[in-house]
Amino acid sequence: MSNPSPTASVDLNYKMYGAGNPVLCLHGFGASLFSWRNFVTPLSQNYQLILIDLKGSGDSPKPPDSKYSTQDHADLLYQFILDHDLKNLTLVGNSFGGALCLLLSIMLLEKAPGRLRALVLIDSAAYKQYIPWYVKLIGFPLIGALAIYVTPAWCMAKSILKLAYFDSKKITAEQIAAYAAPIASPGGKHALLETGKQIIPPNIDELVAKYKDINVPTLIIWGRQDKIISPEAGKLLDQDIPNSTLEWIDQCGHVPQEERPEATVPLVLDFLQGFWRKG
Repeated sequence: MSNPSPTASVDLNYKMYGAGNPVLCLHGFGASLFSWRNFVTPLSQNYQLILIDLKGSGDSPKPPDSKYSTQDHADLLYQFILDHDLKNLTLVGNSFGGALCLLLSIMLLEKAPGRLRALVLIDSAAYKQYIPWYVKLIGFPLIGALAIYVTPAWCMAKSILKLAYFDSKKITAEQIAAYAAPIASPGGKHALLETGKQIIPPNIDELVAKYKDINVPTLIIWGRQDKIISPEAGKLLDQDIPNSTLEWIDQCGHVPQEERPEATVPLVLDFLQGFWRKG
């Protein structure tokens, strides 16, 4: 069942499953909470699993404003965490959702210490030198807008999924439709364009310098054949975050939670159970 956030300036669409310590999952650029469908049954057994659509994505509002920067998204999520009084929180993020997890981790550790318990980064955006080429394209005046507004949503969804998967035969018609629908909805392309244009924070170097301050247990998962964000970024993250573990998934691209859930979910569950036993 979906609910609005009670006090945030944008009522983000979200779904909650199960009970226990909260696990909040953040999807990637152009995706939605649909991306986490394979997490619902296994994680809701022992945790409160929270799936959320970012502003402009899924069933969340897509207002015609320009407040779609990475910081804007993080501020809405930070307010959501406070509104729902989430404690002992594990943040899980894929791709752009991983970048938001990193920024939120820094914000929570600085402004609300004690709320964040752990972090899971799945093929996470984190460094400007590893920004995907098609996201850079969106940043070019006129060219980016033309590419987004002229390309049919289903064609965009299918192309990105093909790029994101190691084995494109695993992509289903249901997935393409689920990715395309929010983009095709009123305001969907505007939201995609505005988020893409502002996806690199102006203070990115300052943020990267703070990765070393993220002191919670961190699991980094990477598809070894990721064509969107190089596996080299995963190695760099593992170096920069002190209390981290890096796990590789073979024959897998950019979205392990979708392409190889049978390998991804056990890694996440083992990690969660491991640090809760220790802590």
